[in-house]
Amino acid sequence: MSQALRLERLRERSPEVDAAVARVMGECPDYYEAVHGRPANDGDVHDFFHVEVPGIEPADVHCYALRAGNEMVGIAGMIFGWKRPGQSMIGLLAVSERHRRKGVGRAAAAELERIARSSPHGTSLRIGIVETNVPAFAFWQALGFRETGERRAIEGFRGDVILLEKGL
Repeated sequence: MSQALRLERLRERSPEVDAAVARVMGECPDYYEAVHGRPANDGDVHDFFHVEVPGIEPADVHCYALRAGNEMVGIAGMIFGWKRPGQSMIGLLAVSERHRRKGVGRAAAAELERIARSSPHGTSLRIGIVETNVPAFAFWQALGFRETGERRAIEGFRGDVILLEKGL
C-alpha cells in the first residue's frame, strides 16, 4: 500500500457514512455472493451498524472504517466480550476488490488484534467464516486462526458458520 492503513471507529451514522459503507459493500460482490447468494443491499448497511448480541452491551460492539488516506477501502466490526469474558470476535472484515492483495486485510487484522489486546477482552480473538466463503479460510489460517470445531447454521447465510480462534 502506498498510504498507511488506519482504522477509524464509526460512532455515528450519517448519509455520507452510510453511502461510503454501501460503496465498500458493493465493491465486495464475491463476498456477498458467497455468503448470502446475492449482492449487498441497504439491509446489509443497516445490519453492519445494528449488531445485537444477547448479553453484550451495545458499547461493546464497534464498527470501523478502514481508510487509506481519506478513502474508505474496507469495513470491519468487532464484538468485545463474546463468547466469554476476555474474548473478542471479529464480526466482519471486508476489503474493496480494488484494494485487495495490497496488504490491507493483513494490516486491518493486525490492528483489530491490537485493539482487542488493549481491551479487557484481549486474551483471544474469534471469527466466524461461512463455509461457502472458501478463500477466507486460507487468509485467516495464515494469520494464525484455527478451527474450534464449532459450526452454526444462521439464517440468511448460504452455509454453516465455522468458528476459528486465535490466542492473543
